[in-house]
Amino acid sequence: MITISVRTMIRICFLPVLAGMLIFLFCTDDFGISPMPGKLVARVIFRGTPPENTEGVYLNVAPEFPPHAINELYHSPNSLPLDQDTVITELALPFGHFDAVSLWWYNKTTQSNLADILFLLLDPQNSLLPQGFDLSPAHPVHTVELYPNWNRVDRNATIQGKIWFNGPFPEDTWVTAIAAYAFEPVVDVHFLVWLKSIDFSVGTDSRNYNAAENSYTFELPVRHGSVEYLAVFWLRERSGLTDYVTVGIYEDPENPGDPAIISLKEGETSPFITIHADWGKIGSSP
Repeated sequence: MITISVRTMIRICFLPVLAGMLIFLFCTDDFGISPMPGKLVARVIFRGTPPENTEGVYLNVAPEFPPHAINELYHSPNSLPLDQDTVITELALPFGHFDAVSLWWYNKTTQSNLADILFLLLDPQNSLLPQGFDLSPAHPVHTVELYPNWNRVDRNATIQGKIWFNGPFPEDTWVTAIAAYAFEPVVDVHFLVWLKSIDFSVGTDSRNYNAAENSYTFELPVRHGSVEYLAVFWLRERSGLTDYVTVGIYEDPENPGDPAIISLKEGETSPFITIHADWGKIGSSP
């Protein structure tokens, strides 16, 4: 179950390219002290039908991607109207460079899932990295078109299994998560673009954790199709956003060390799988 309290959300700023996105609905660095001289105008063209648990969709802009702090992010104060196929919305911004534009989906049943980036504008001329823009006195307005597909957040299949840890959780653990990706992430941006689902509740305070055997049983909702990378991430206290460690992956039984591929049909639950997580990968405490 991918549920997480607001207090926990504010603590969990960790995966590169993912962390700041988690909290943008609750935090912003625009306190209304002075008017913003620039403007982003977005034409949003929705495709498909929103999942029944949809609560809202917010326009989000990051000056630097991946973000390093939550107060770097700008977002619309209200949800876009969901009863229209095409929406034109504006976001006031300061002059400067902005690395990324995205739409965040917020739902009624869970408070956050970093896979809830409904749409991230990518640049086909630059290796599909986020497409940025600049605002200046000479060019105070930038216009974009966004084409979100509701299928991205309509999760209709489940991966189930157990994570076996080779010992108790380290004392300096901040957060541990299991995440599913359409493809194996290679560079930082992939950790957001290819993310299908993530669960932050891995830990000793969960009812799914068995302290006697240092194991965690999980059920991770995903969109049907292929998951080519299923991994367990860990972050120690007082770490930077990009200091996460991969402590285990779901390995191919025939090729140990390589990630296994999981293929699911709509409504299907995976066979019960096993992931071995090694605390030795995190190194010594600072």
